[in-house]
Amino acid sequence: MHNKFDFQKVEDFDNHINLSIPNYDGLYDVFRAIALEYMPPEGQCVDIGCSTGKFLNDLSSSTEGFYVGIDVVEMASEKNFVFLNKDVITALEDFTSVDLIVSMFTLQFLGKYKRRQVVKKLKELIDKGATLLLAEKVFSDTAKLNAIMTKEHYNQKRKHFTDTEILDKDYSLIGKMFCLTNAEITEELKYLGHADQVWQSYNFRGWVVRR
Repeated sequence: MHNKFDFQKVEDFDNHINLSIPNYDGLYDVFRAIALEYMPPEGQCVDIGCSTGKFLNDLSSSTEGFYVGIDVVEMASEKNFVFLNKDVITALEDFTSVDLIVSMFTLQFLGKYKRRQVVKKLKELIDKGATLLLAEKVFSDTAKLNAIMTKEHYNQKRKHFTDTEILDKDYSLIGKMFCLTNAEITEELKYLGHADQVWQSYNFRGWVVRR
């Protein structure tokens, strides 16, 4: 019988993510540097799927602004930002314009219909001048390459997790995580605006998107 994986029950969630995604520290540092450049003083930043709020807390301690975190679960012990414990679509309806949007491995947990609605709202905000920092797990269009990348990723994860933990987590995410293929994410990024890829590790990728 498979154990059900629950993100809310993970001790030290930030460390768990850091161990699960190779070179996550690199993504964090790159996104932080870009955010500090594109977040104007006293500007507005929204983090979709903010989890513990670490990224927002870091930014808010570095530059003045209005920071908002959105998540359906409350994991943050420290909140130097406004926290909206709401569904992302409902929460985004309150925003007509923002300066910076952060979405790190969040859209991949939305089904195609909800994702389509969120992406439409993100485009509206980008068209009004917002900068989007987007990170997603993406499947290769080539089955052989995708299999190689997945196997090597598992090999790296075995340095920190047991085989049972890795497989149980994978199994528990069936029907919960909906990663796009490279072709699909390329089309979505074209719709959103001008995208520059700024980071990649295995099948995990990060972009800056602007109008």
